[in-house]
Amino acid sequence: MAVHDGFFICGGVLVGIDGCGRERFFNIAAQRGLAVCEVSTDAGSGEVTFRTTVRDFKRMWPVAKKTGVRLRIRGKYGLPFFLYRNRGRKLFVAGSVAFFLILYTLSLFIWDISFEGNRRFTDEMLLHYMETIPVVCGMRKSEISCDKLENAIRDTFDEITWVSAELAGTRLTVRIRENDAVLVPPEPDTEPCDLSAALEGTVVRAVTRSGLCQVKVGDPVTAGTLLVSGTIPILDDNGTVVNEHRIHADAEIYARTVHDYEERLPLSRTVSVRTGRVRHGFTAGLFGTSFSFLEPDLDALAGPSDRGWQTVSGERQLKIFHDFYLPVYGGPVTAYEYVPHEEAYTEDEVRRFADRKEKEYIENLSEKGIQILGSNDKIEKSGSEWRIRIRITAIEDIAAESPIPPAEEPESQEENHTVNEHY
Repeated sequence: MAVHDGFFICGGVLVGIDGCGRERFFNIAAQRGLAVCEVSTDAGSGEVTFRTTVRDFKRMWPVAKKTGVRLRIRGKYGLPFFLYRNRGRKLFVAGSVAFFLILYTLSLFIWDISFEGNRRFTDEMLLHYMETIPVVCGMRKSEISCDKLENAIRDTFDEITWVSAELAGTRLTVRIRENDAVLVPPEPDTEPCDLSAALEGTVVRAVTRSGLCQVKVGDPVTAGTLLVSGTIPILDDNGTVVNEHRIHADAEIYARTVHDYEERLPLSRTVSVRTGRVRHGFTAGLFGTSFSFLEPDLDALAGPSDRGWQTVSGERQLKIFHDFYLPVYGGPVTAYEYVPHEEAYTEDEVRRFADRKEKEYIENLSEKGIQILGSNDKIEKSGSEWRIRIRITAIEDIAAESPIPPAEEPESQEENHTVNEHY
């Protein structure tokens, strides 16, 4: 049954009316602005009832006398009557007042911080940074400036282009938008250098932009082999080297390479098998301090030394409304008894482990832009372990920069030019 909100605060009454002038009573009450709502007729007795406030009920007596109707109070409801009925329960009243005072005090602080829109930066990274500002759970809301927090995050993380911080209830929500690529281009390196082979392989393609290429397609190279020279000789008309010019070599030298990986796996592993014994309890926390309670105690249930218990907790933070979080945590706890024992790996399990590792290596190389030509693996059982050898054949850029040491300055450049002109 819907009741006007003001009726509960100011108090309301359920009034029964009888007499021949009921229609006239309701008309006069409406003209004088008296509250009359939820008019209904009882199916059994035929009595007409309605609801009104205590103040308007007192003002209805002259109207009832004028219209010749009789008013009877059938019920009282609302906060004033509730307090009057419980006037003798001092502890209840004191507890209610203390409860609302505590809620009001807790509403002045931040008890939850959440992030939305972050993909590159995890919640833990952002929370760790906010602790240095500092903005942490348990701070007064008046000490937090959303504008300053937004500017600080944008200035610290170049990859974040947009930030919005919002305080609602006892929750701080930080919404961010990350840039897919860094806007500032890297500055080109102009230091003189050569390009050497970083890996062993066979050259399949060479694209030289600056420098002198020292290899051709089909040449086998080893790690450290000079691929592109950044030293450009300067020749005279007779083809004699008269000087050298050092530049920053730039090229792409693609080669067929081989990546070898080795994984080792023990012959057996420790497996925990549950015995079927289960114990239930609960966990609770307040202001960062938590404790768990299981019935009965796990120490009292301790059996043989080779057995143990695994606990699974479902702790959650308490909240009253959507954004009104409290520093109270709780949830169920379940403990499972287990028995550890050694179990040998089967050939199928070793094969699945090798396939998973091979897939991880291939994905790691593909993310670096390396073209995969093929792969194979070999599984051997040696001594007390399994040995898995994985070989991946790929095509990749093997050119790596190696700085050129500065050249010694000649004693006199003019003498060299004079000698060259003489000859």
